[in-house]
Amino acid sequence: MRRALLLIAALIAWCGHAFAQAVPARSAQPMPLTQWRSGIIQISENWAEHDDDNMAWAQPGFDASAWQSVDLDGMGPSQIGWHWYRKHVNLGPGHADAWLLLEGGDGTYEVYVNGARLPGANLHSSFNVYRPTERAFRLHDVNGDFTIALRTHAPTNYVDYQFPLFLSATVGSEIAIEYQRAALQGTRLYDLWPSIGINLLLCAAGLSVLFLYLGQRPHRDYLFLGLYLFVLGLANGLWNLQQVGVAPTSFNVLVSDPLIYVYTVLQIEFTFSFLGKRPNRALRIYQGVLILPWIFAGLCWTNRFPLHAYALLEAGITIPVAIILTTLLLVWYRRGNREAGWLIFPSLLPLTVGGLFDLGTTSIVLGWGRFDFLDSLIPIGLLGFQALDLANLLFLIAISTVMFFRFTRVNREQAQAEAELDAARQVQQQLVTAPPAVPGFKIESAYLPAQQVGGDFFRVRVDDGGVLIVIGDMSGKGLGAAMIVSVVVGALRAMPVLSPAMILAALNRGLSESLQGGFVTCLALRVASDGVATLANAGHLAPYINGREIELESGLPLGIAAGAEFEETILRLQAGDTLTLMTDGVVEARNPAGELFGFERTAAISTEPAQEIAREALQFGQEDDITVLTLTRLDA
Repeated sequence: MRRALLLIAALIAWCGHAFAQAVPARSAQPMPLTQWRSGIIQISENWAEHDDDNMAWAQPGFDASAWQSVDLDGMGPSQIGWHWYRKHVNLGPGHADAWLLLEGGDGTYEVYVNGARLPGANLHSSFNVYRPTERAFRLHDVNGDFTIALRTHAPTNYVDYQFPLFLSATVGSEIAIEYQRAALQGTRLYDLWPSIGINLLLCAAGLSVLFLYLGQRPHRDYLFLGLYLFVLGLANGLWNLQQVGVAPTSFNVLVSDPLIYVYTVLQIEFTFSFLGKRPNRALRIYQGVLILPWIFAGLCWTNRFPLHAYALLEAGITIPVAIILTTLLLVWYRRGNREAGWLIFPSLLPLTVGGLFDLGTTSIVLGWGRFDFLDSLIPIGLLGFQALDLANLLFLIAISTVMFFRFTRVNREQAQAEAELDAARQVQQQLVTAPPAVPGFKIESAYLPAQQVGGDFFRVRVDDGGVLIVIGDMSGKGLGAAMIVSVVVGALRAMPVLSPAMILAALNRGLSESLQGGFVTCLALRVASDGVATLANAGHLAPYINGREIELESGLPLGIAAGAEFEETILRLQAGDTLTLMTDGVVEARNPAGELFGFERTAAISTEPAQEIAREALQFGQEDDITVLTLTRLDA
């Protein structure tokens, strides 16, 4: 880089020398030739300035001697309204072609030379104005005599940011001016790349976490963290782009600033989701209050609310979030939540540093001086970094470390849970087995759990030439329901021969003390070898006989009242009669349109084989465990 700069300097010096040799003495406003040794000369001093707007002021013959004299590079922040600036430059007949380089607010000025407007500089609306950037204009006059007039008008938002109209004005040869323009542009953009790199990294990290969330929907902390990182990188990236003149100043007021309140809300949501908690009502109200500053951003845009007051408001409403979250995390950590301690340091960084940056901005606008350093670049090696970008980078590193350990732990726990579910499924398959062969009867079964393990169960047992069937459905699904099923099936295996009502009463007494708010619906059926069937029901779905629902007394589900009693219903099965028993997973199957399978469809297919009934309910839309048993009395 050093060699390249030396080469450029040498070329500029050579061009300057050649240009200086050819410059004659000028007839008006003489410029010492010694100033042209570099090929360029600064003409920022001694411009005539006048307020208001009159196109006659662009003409070369206009007398501006009564106007006040100003230096373009020393006018300070721009002012509202129309302003004209004029300067006469005579390079002599030998320089009919020269170049003018202006550092000015893009969209805030027009350039007139000898009364003609030059292309490339236009007055824009407040939505499309940029902070000062470099722009070169070709000058042509056979006598090398140029009257330069600048017509300017700065929008409100440009003025509010204290941007100057112009930073410098330079004339010179084409090559020298191009080198100068490139050097100024390089200086302006040099410190942009670290910021762009950091904020692109934030956006990329946010998108990566969002993709991770798509594969693990239950982890809402991934959703809020991904959105937070993406919005954070987008907001700060847009702010930096407008700071160096790559994007219009409107990006900050209308996009970047409002996004601050969005990622503040997202940080709150991520913190609570990460710890499995929900914000209380006061915090929800506070999140609602964060919408109010958007109104003030619009008022700043229309010059109805001062920018410095808005910057202080922004700091005052966002810094408390860092304090609140840090305090809550400390409290939760002291109460034993180890993961809360991981977030304490990351939670402090972005909002706290952002608030301090707002204080620095206010200090610059109001001329306090003492806090200006909070808005300055931090030099690190050859580069300069925004304090906010460094804080966000540290946050990303810290939160990435936290999420890595969190992800590792969650994956380990998921693997353990899956192993436990697989073991439970294997145990349940042993408990809920195909029914045995019973002389005089044909028994078929179908069992389709909604998850790896289910809450349905059935037990078929040969009983003195007849058959005893118990079918039931545990409230809930998953591993917890499967554990209760194991208890019930184990109890049925060890239970002596009892009547259906006594079986339900015995199960009820055992479950009343262990379900803790859950319940089990259950149906017990005993069919003797002569076809006499005795049924007792504890809140279960009524069975069907030959496609017709059986009317029978239904008691309370098991586990609700320890002293519950159950009535028995007796009927006789003739040869060829079929009893169909099932759980409510058939009736409650639901299609994508939200329509239930319902009792009518269930009754219509109740004469079909068990596997066919289960298959039709599954295809309709399974939402719960499906269990179906059919018992047909054969001819004697």
